[in-house]
Order: sequence, then structure tokens, then C-alpha cells
Amino acid sequence: MYGRQIGHNRQVGQEGGDIIYISLLGLIGALVMYGVSVSPSLLARSWQWHAVASGVLTAAGYILGLTLQRLYAIVVPRLGVQITAPPTVALAFRVILFFGFYLWLIRWLVHSYRERRRADVLVGMFGENLGQYLLGTAGAFVLTLVLLAIASGLQWIGRALVVFFNQWLHYVVALSITLALLVIIVYGLTSQVIIKLGINFFTRHARRMNNRTAKGIVQPQVKERSGSPSSFSSWESVGGQGRVFLGRGPSRADIEAVAGCAAQEPIRVYAGMPAEGQSLQSAADLVVRELHRSGAFERAVILIATSTGSGWVDEWQVQPLEYLTLGNCATASMQYSFVPSSINFLTDLDVSEEAAVILFETIRRAVDELPEESRPALFVCGESLGAYASQHVFSGIVDVLSRTDGALWVGTPAFTPMHAELTAIRHRGSPEVAPVVANGRHVRFVNVPENLWADVYGRELGDWNYPRVVYAQHPSDPVVWWNSELVWHKPDWISEKVDGDVSPHMQYTRGATYIQVLVDMPVAGTAPGGHGHTYHEELIPLWEAILGLREDEKNAGSHFGLDSRWIQDDTHERIGRAIRENLAKSERQ
Repeated sequence: MYGRQIGHNRQVGQEGGDIIYISLLGLIGALVMYGVSVSPSLLARSWQWHAVASGVLTAAGYILGLTLQRLYAIVVPRLGVQITAPPTVALAFRVILFFGFYLWLIRWLVHSYRERRRADVLVGMFGENLGQYLLGTAGAFVLTLVLLAIASGLQWIGRALVVFFNQWLHYVVALSITLALLVIIVYGLTSQVIIKLGINFFTRHARRMNNRTAKGIVQPQVKERSGSPSSFSSWESVGGQGRVFLGRGPSRADIEAVAGCAAQEPIRVYAGMPAEGQSLQSAADLVVRELHRSGAFERAVILIATSTGSGWVDEWQVQPLEYLTLGNCATASMQYSFVPSSINFLTDLDVSEEAAVILFETIRRAVDELPEESRPALFVCGESLGAYASQHVFSGIVDVLSRTDGALWVGTPAFTPMHAELTAIRHRGSPEVAPVVANGRHVRFVNVPENLWADVYGRELGDWNYPRVVYAQHPSDPVVWWNSELVWHKPDWISEKVDGDVSPHMQYTRGATYIQVLVDMPVAGTAPGGHGHTYHEELIPLWEAILGLREDEKNAGSHFGLDSRWIQDDTHERIGRAIRENLAKSERQ
């Protein structure tokens, strides 16, 4: 498929054999796409991910250039068009084209490297140094050769099949059958072999991790925790992530040390994967039994935390609520899978949606059975896949406001229907990264806590009524912005150039930006707090606002019967420090 062509195609095989050549347009396409691949993206990359992104895009650029060159060779002669010039003119044109292109390319690469370094600073990450950049380039070259070799092999198979079928069938029919067979072969290799083997590998690893107890995690002994000796959920049945969730978090004494006043033991209940022969409904019923057993329905607040694929619950969404309510709360969650969220996105989103609906509806019914005057406030939260599944519970934002007392959704994927709908109806002039919907009457999108009260341009929002819903999303979070539409459609968030942690030099290129943002996702969780897919201390003031604890001295906290008099100017810092100390005692599963 590929060989040597400088000016003219030159046969290098036996007569009648395959013609292998290097395509001039293919080289140009490859170099252009390499330049695009190393331009600024959302996050800093390691040399390994540089190699992956650049290798894929460089190979795609070569194949595109080769295809255009072949189409030109087929179409132009049939049109009877001939372009001729004196040899000196033709030579001069080629020299100017060659040097002009490579001077442009070198300038572009130097500019891209500098802007990439500046972009890395914006998100507080250490990107590639020059040595790592060159190593990534070498890796990209190797991957490009591998991908082109695979494409060449497929072409060889295609040609052989066309010759075979053409013995009995018309050429067009033979070509159509061959193309169909190649599609089946590629699909089978990718979906049934490569992807399936990868999923099976990660599934086996996840199953082992689910049976493991992370270092620093011990069985709770207080009745307010599932997995304790008095719990209906055994310590073994809650799974690895369940044990992490139940073994972490502040005690009553921890909260009192931070608040300087009396507190309660916060309640945490959790149900692990349903045993064989049992359903998600049985797990949700177990959660409600645990809520009754622990006295959760007597607390001021119940939080339904929708877990991610592995059953993980983000401590930074739960612990701030536990501190701010002085322990007068209960958090409920359950496990529906043990594989990472990325695998669930590829294989089975339905189970996350079903689990979220079942858990919410079961707890909602239990709350509604209580006398209206003694019902606890019901909140929902989730991050990433958890945010996606949690929002699937509701038919729309009106449903959220009528059936909950508030919500905090963190790093919501852009393809989440409710998120997409609210973003689409934002006020004209408000950016996609931080939409303003109905002047913030109930729903507020925030990049930073200051966006709770004013948009990204500093314009104050109107009154914030209860229930309050907050979407926390960073402009540099690829989990939020990656979706299939990136292949062909330029999103608003790239062209808006809102001041934040995204480089103003990030450009949109069809197909390429999709790959760039996709490759940003594996490192999204390694960004420092406040960037990428890392949401930490900033969630403390978000919960404080949702609960109404800092409205004014007269009414602060009164909406949910909470005491906010203990909160001082340094409270957020103290809570953040206490959470970090708690997390440092154990490793994340």
C-alpha cells in the first residue's frame, strides 16, 4: 500500500506485483495532523499519551492524503485536464512548496510546544519537557508505522478478495462484497477481539479489587455505619469500595474538633453487589432497612450518593455535608458494578441508570411514608458516571425540584440529557462552560465557587430559591466536554474563550479534537484540585450554599433546621484540612 514516490510512482516489486510507494500528499497530511495533535488541549499529557494521540492522528492524516492523491489520479485524467509547465517552472514550484511547507511546519511545532507549556501552567500540571516531547514523537512515529502496516495488510486482503470474487461476479459487485467483508473483519477484530479482551482483563482485575480491603480501612464498630457488627450488611458483602466508604469519614469527635460545638455521629449506609439470584431492588431494600436501623429518618438530611461504576463514592461530596450539618445527616449508596466507569460507559450504561432509579424511588417512598412535618430533607449527588445516572432518575429539572430538596452534580458528562437540555436553554451571552439558566432561580453552573452568586463575567445573579441545584464543572474537565459530536461539530466552549484554565490557543479540528479530548480523559483525575476532573475543597462552599448556611445571620440554616452559628471565616479551610487528614489515613481502592 505504501512505498516510494518522489514526483513519479516507481515500481519496486516484481513486474505485475504490488506497487508500494510513499505518497507526497500522504506525507503532507501526516505532518499536518502531527502538528495538530501536539497543539494545546485541555490538560498536560505524558509522553505516552502524546505518542498515542499523535500516532493515531498522524496515521489518519497519511491515509487521508493518500486517498486524495489516488482520487486525483483517477478523476483528473478522465476529465481530460492536463496541467503542464516548463521543467524549470515545475522544479521551482516544487522547491518553493517543499521549503515553504516545512518552514511553516517548524514554526507551527515551535509555537505549539510553547503554547502547550503555557497551557500546562494554567491547569497546574507538569507537562513534557523537551526530552519527553521527543520521546513522545518517537513513540508516535512507531505507532504510525504499526497502524499503516495494519492498513496495508487490510488493503492486501481487500485486493485479493476482489480478484477472487471478480472471477465470477461483476467488478462492482465483487468490490461491494469485499468492502462488506473488510468492515466485518475490522469490526470483529476491534469489538470482539481487542475490546473484548481488554474488557475481560479489566473485569478480572476489578473482581479481585472488589474482594480486597484497602490499607488503612478497618471495620466500623458504631451502629451508624453499615458493615458494623449491628448492621444487616456484613463487612464482607459491601465490596472493596463499600468498605472504603464505610471505613472513611469523620466521627462525631472529628466534627466537634472542627466545629467547636456538639455534633452527632454521621450515618453512612451501603449495600454491595446483589448476591447471585438477587436483584438491584433487594439491594435498595437493604439500604432502606439500614436507614431505619441506624435512625437515619430522624436526621435533618438524607443524601443519596449515586456511586460510580466500581461502587466508589466521592468523599469530597459527602464529608463536607457531614461537617456542615454537624453530623445531622445520613448518606446512602449502593454498588451495581465492580468495573471502572470507563468500562461501564463502553458496555452497560443501563445498569447504572436502573440502579440509580431503584435506589432513589425506594428511599423516596420510605420518606413519603413518614408524617410530612417530620420528613428529612432529601438531597442527591454524584460525580461523572454517578452524576449521569443520578440525573437519569428524573424526567427533567422540574421533576428534580418537585421530588428533592437539592442536588450537587459534579463533572457531569455533556451527553447527559438533563445537562444538555439546561445548557441549550441558557441565557444568550452566557457561555457553555458556565450557563446561566432562568437567572439562576434554582439551577446554577459553577466553574469556581464565586459563580454561585455571579456569572463568569461578574454579573450578579438573581434570588436563589429552594430547592437549589448546583452543577460543578471545570472548563478543563474532558469528562464534561467529550462526546461523539466533537467529531464533526465545533462546540461553543472552544470558541467562547472564557478566561479560565483552558488555553486561548486551543483550536478545533474535525476528528482531531475528538481524539485530543479523549486522550485527555485518562489523566483528568491527576490534575490538581480545581482543574480537570479533580473537585475537592471547592465543594465545601457549594454544599454550604445549597443548605443555605451563609445567607444572613437571621435565616442561615433555618430552611432545613440546621445550626450555622458555629461557622467562621476559616471554617472551609478547617474542614478541608480535616478531610485531607482523614483521607491520608487510607489508600483509595
